[in-house]
Amino acid sequence: MARREESRRFVVIGAGVLGASIAARLAQAGQHVTILDQDRPGRATSRWSLAWLNSNNKAPRHYHDLNQAGIQAWAELAPRLDGQSWYRPVGHVELATDADELAARVQRLADWSYPARLVTLAEAADLEPALRPPPPGTAAAWFPAEAYVLTEPLIDRLVTVATARGATLLTGDEGRVTGLSQGQVRTAAGATLETDEIICCAGRWTPSLTALASADPVPLIPWETPGATAPGLVVRIAPVHQITRLVHTPQLALRPHTASQLHLEAPDAAVDLHTPAEELHRWSTELLHRARQTLHTLDHATVVDHYVCVRPMPADGHPIVGRLPAATWLYVAVTHSAVTLAAHLSRLITADLTATEPADLTPYRPARFQPPAPRQP
Repeated sequence: MARREESRRFVVIGAGVLGASIAARLAQAGQHVTILDQDRPGRATSRWSLAWLNSNNKAPRHYHDLNQAGIQAWAELAPRLDGQSWYRPVGHVELATDADELAARVQRLADWSYPARLVTLAEAADLEPALRPPPPGTAAAWFPAEAYVLTEPLIDRLVTVATARGATLLTGDEGRVTGLSQGQVRTAAGATLETDEIICCAGRWTPSLTALASADPVPLIPWETPGATAPGLVVRIAPVHQITRLVHTPQLALRPHTASQLHLEAPDAAVDLHTPAEELHRWSTELLHRARQTLHTLDHATVVDHYVCVRPMPADGHPIVGRLPAATWLYVAVTHSAVTLAAHLSRLITADLTATEPADLTPYRPARFQPPAPRQP
């Protein structure tokens, strides 16, 4: 049902890439926006994300299409949002030991009109000259439409756009939420903000915030307990030169970062928030070793930073977007693929809150986790 557009008061909780994107869209649409964050914008998960814009292995088809629309939305937005400072449409080279799986995935993506093709190892080396020759039997693929972003300058730009259109940014105790009720947000500074809409974009903290509203839990994969899989190790090394592309191997994901650094992640780095410092150091050294095996020109590189990044991971792997069934005054937006999706998802959410309900959001509503109603006898 269409709704009459009017200027209303919105509180956006969380200034990561998704919250900042939503705030910018709402402010540009003429809404009164207040952004709350307990830290500086973009200093939590977004800061440490691989920030890989892709729909490379995302199913089913509706989720693939959502991510592909996200890639396109960033490409469209970059020229209007100082994209030279944060947008890197460099493509992605993947090396794989399972040639059959890679070939099947490339074929499926091509059938879905997604730019993807198998390449020879010589072609892979031409695409990314920094690559060392991989082991015999390695297969390779090229995904030219994929990209990455530098999240900190991107989020700075999004918040600047929002505040230039009248949004208010509150951080620290002023931005730390301690209470929620219909039409009100209370903060650690003792303030009560009156609002028409509350949008929770708090990432991994979403369940604890929605608990303040006595709402049903938002089902994320646990992240605080020992052995939790939501945390992941990020390692940054420097100095690094002469690498352009995103690269994936079976043991490593890497991309260029700022200040001649390289961002590294590994699928088997089993760490959590309880991992001892010496074990984090061991894994950091291991990722540096793998990077040297993958690329030339890393002889002088050392580990300059590492961090255990907690990724918000919905229980079924798909975004959770919409009003909570038990607290319809509270709107939630949480997803594992926030960087890829934010530009497009923020557009859909702005329409959802100010105009019409987009059909593209139907598969992602929180109500899907509700138990089915019992059958009548």
